[in-house]
Amino acid sequence: MTKIEELIAKHPSLTKVEAIKIVTEKNERKKKNRLEKTDRSNAKKLRNEASRPKTDEV
Repeated sequence: MTKIEELIAKHPSLTKVEAIKIVTEKNERKKKNRLEKTDRSNAKKLRNEASRPKTDEV
């Protein structure tokens, strides 16, 4: 059973087009949140690397 079918089964008053729109919007929000989290993580890694002293230089 797909997410759209599950949503329609849970809320029978929804049309298929409305259910598709809801699922699509949710997927876009999730994708945006994942990208933001990745960007924060990458920025943190860069800050940590910049503040860490180089160990290979003698």
